[in-house]
Amino acid sequence: MKMKSIALYTLLTTSTLLSQTAEALFNKHCAGCHATILGVNEAGGKVTNIYGAPYAKDVIDKLKTETKTKEAFVGFIKDYINEPDKRKSLYGGKAIKKFGLMPSLKGAMTDSESSVLAEYLYSEYGKKPQITEEAVSPTKEEQSAQEKANEALFNKHCAGCHATILGVNEAGGKVTNIYGAPYAKDVIDKLKTETKTKEAFVDFIKDYINEPDKRKSLYGGKAIKKFGLMPSLKGAMTDSESSGLAEYLYHKYDK
Repeated sequence: MKMKSIALYTLLTTSTLLSQTAEALFNKHCAGCHATILGVNEAGGKVTNIYGAPYAKDVIDKLKTETKTKEAFVGFIKDYINEPDKRKSLYGGKAIKKFGLMPSLKGAMTDSESSVLAEYLYSEYGKKPQITEEAVSPTKEEQSAQEKANEALFNKHCAGCHATILGVNEAGGKVTNIYGAPYAKDVIDKLKTETKTKEAFVDFIKDYINEPDKRKSLYGGKAIKKFGLMPSLKGAMTDSESSGLAEYLYHKYDK
């Protein structure tokens, strides 16, 4: 039993290290264009993110459809990042005219690193980390570090509108704070009432921050008219980060 536990731990550790290495390669060579939000487009009343190249998940989904197999997918990625060519492009001349032809990454990675990156894109990108019963429970230090990371995500992506006081309203003799969007605690309390369970709360948050829609809004047209529709955060966080943020929000005002 002890040997089995050691083998399982080694496998999980190796898998985690490979995933971290692959994610680091993606962040270094791909994320700046394919996953970093440069702005938003509100044309036609729909908020869409602006990237420096086609959004990573869309590219992956399209390439999987085109290549059919993992081997073909990995082969295409490795070939294309070394030798980009408009004739190989998945998106054609219109996208190249808009974004330009991708610069070659030839020499930027070893062959094994490009294989790790390509396999990560096929199998792991955007997925939740698998949690097993055998996984070691986080220490207090790890829990504290995770909470700080989630708080940093809140401060970066949410606090500017939902928790930063922009001024005060003294109408009617009552002083109320003015925010750029409904106050975070009010949103959380309302959403808890609507969703009933923590799982439903987390799912709603993750869905809404990626795909804001007036039909999903907790506050309806009056609030959207006042504050505007929230811009999408699609691509701004990994799936695990958005899960951590949603769980942090669920418990944020418990104390």
